[in-house]
Amino acid sequence: MERPDGPDTRFAPGSNVKGAVGGANWCYALPSLDLGRVVCLGRPSVAALTTLARLGDEVVVCATAAALRKLERAVGRAGLPNVTLVATTRIGAPGLPEGCAELVFVPRLPGLPRAGADWLGEVGRLLADDGVAYVEGRGFARIDRGAPLWLAPAAGEVRAVVPLADRQAIAYVERAFLRRPVLRRQLLKRPRSVLARHSTVNRLVRRRGALVGGPAAGGSAGVPQYVRAIAARAGVDTERKRWALAAPGDYPSQKVLVFLFGGGEAPETIVKITRDPELNDRLENEWRSLTTLREHGVGTEDTLPRPLFLGSHRGLAVLGESALDGVPFRERTRATPDCPQARAAVDWLLDLATATVSRATNDASGALSELWPRWERFRGTYRLAPEEQRHLESCVAALAEGAPGFPLVFQHGDPGPWNILVTPAGRPAFLDWEAGEAQGMPLWDLFHFLRSYGLLVSRKAGTRDPLKSFEQQFLEQSGVHRLLVDATGRLRSRIGLAAELVGPLFYTCWMHRALKEAATLPPDRLDRGRYIGILRLAIARRDAPGLLELSSGDPIGARP
Repeated sequence: MERPDGPDTRFAPGSNVKGAVGGANWCYALPSLDLGRVVCLGRPSVAALTTLARLGDEVVVCATAAALRKLERAVGRAGLPNVTLVATTRIGAPGLPEGCAELVFVPRLPGLPRAGADWLGEVGRLLADDGVAYVEGRGFARIDRGAPLWLAPAAGEVRAVVPLADRQAIAYVERAFLRRPVLRRQLLKRPRSVLARHSTVNRLVRRRGALVGGPAAGGSAGVPQYVRAIAARAGVDTERKRWALAAPGDYPSQKVLVFLFGGGEAPETIVKITRDPELNDRLENEWRSLTTLREHGVGTEDTLPRPLFLGSHRGLAVLGESALDGVPFRERTRATPDCPQARAAVDWLLDLATATVSRATNDASGALSELWPRWERFRGTYRLAPEEQRHLESCVAALAEGAPGFPLVFQHGDPGPWNILVTPAGRPAFLDWEAGEAQGMPLWDLFHFLRSYGLLVSRKAGTRDPLKSFEQQFLEQSGVHRLLVDATGRLRSRIGLAAELVGPLFYTCWMHRALKEAATLPPDRLDRGRYIGILRLAIARRDAPGLLELSSGDPIGARP
C-alpha cells in the first residue's frame, strides 16, 4: 500500500509516521466533538485516551489499580496533563457528583468488576442533562433508550460505526473497507489485526455498541449535529440523511469519513474530518482545488467531486463533497501496458494539464517559484553524494532559468491508482485533491501515476520490489515505458514544453516525492525511503536506454 500524501507544507521527517494515529474514532459519531468532562468507567486504550484528552477539557479514568498501572507510564510519556486516574474496586466514579460529565465512556477493555454491578445506573448518574454515553460490549442489549451501533473491526480500535438497523449502510462499509483479500505475507506478520478486519470474522464476532442519552435517547442516532450545522450554513440539508462513519488508515494525515446516504445503497455525500488541527490546511486546499477545477470546467459530475461545504468544529476542518459512483481502479485494471483503464487515466491527466495550462512570468510562478526552496529543504533532509547533488542542482537550475513562458498546469499531486475510481461509464474519476496545486509542474502527475501503475504491472509478472519495478518499467524499453514516452510527447506538443526540460522535470519529480515521503519516515530511516532509492537509481543510470529516449523525445532507433 502506498503512503498517503498531502500538500507541500508538511515535509518534516517523522511528522506523519505510520501507527501514530489516535483512537476513539467513535467520537466523531457524537453530536459534538467539544467533549467537556469525560469519565471513563474502565480502562481505555492509550490511543483512545490520547484522542479523548485532545477533544475533552478533562478526562477521568476510573478503573482497578492493576488496570491503571498499564496507563500511568503511557500517560506520562504522552504528556496528557488533563487526565486523572482514579483507582476503584467497584463500578463507578468515586467523588464525582451527579450530572458532572458531558461524555461517559464504558470501554470493552477490562478494568472494572462488572458482574452484578449496575453500571448503567452509574452512567445515568454521571451524565449531564445533555450528556451522552458511548458503551461497548454485550451490555448494550440492556439499554432500552439508546441507539445501538454496528462496529468494526472485530478487535482493536473502532474504525467503523454504523447504526445497527441500517443494513444497507453496513453493507456499503463492509464492501469498501472490510472485504479485501487476505494476503499470506500480511497474515503471517499480523494475524490478529488482519483477521479482525475481515468481513467474515466481523460478522461472527458481532461487535456492538450504543450511544445513550442526549439525542440518542429516542433510540436512534442521526447525522452528528456538528456536521448538520456546518452543512446547514452552506444551505445543504442533511436532516433526513442516513450515515456511516469510517476511519481507515494508520497515518495521522488520513481523515475520518462520514458517509451520508439518501434512499439508496451508495452514499450521496462524503464528509472528511481531520484528526489534527495541524493538518487542516489539507482539506482547505482540497476545497480550493475542487472549486478552481469547476471554474475551469474540468471534469463532470460523475468524474470530479463537487465541493459542498467547508467549516470547522473543535478546531478541526470539516469538508463535504459529493460522492462518486464507481469501482476502485485496482479492481478493474488488467495491470498491463495496454489496459484501457490505465490509458484512460493517462488521457485524463493530459486533458487536465491542457485545460489548465498557464505561463510563468519573469519572476517565476506557482510550483516553479518553489523549486529552489524545495531543493534547499531536500538537501538539508537527505544525505547526497557530490555527484547526486551536482546533477539535481543542475536540473533545478535548468527549470528555474526557463521561467519566462514555462508552462504551469493544475497538478493533482497524488494521482496513484489508489485515488482513482472507474465510473459505470468506464471513465476515470480522480479522488482526494488535497495535494492539488493550481500552478503545478507539468509531467509530474504523469510520472507519478505511471511509476505506481508500473508497480502493478510488475507485481502481476512476479516482481514486487519497487526499485526493480522502476528499473524494468522506466529505465528499460518496456510497454509501460512506451506509454510514458508517447504520453510525454503528446503533452509536450499540447502545452509547448521544450524537449530539453523533460529530463530535469523527471529527476525533480522524484526529488519532490522523496521530500514528501520524508514526513512518513522516522529520521533514522530516511535513506530507506522508496523515492530516495528511485531518485538515486535514476541518477546512477541516467544513461539507461529508457531515460535517453524519454529525454530526447525520439525513439532510440531513430538516433544515429
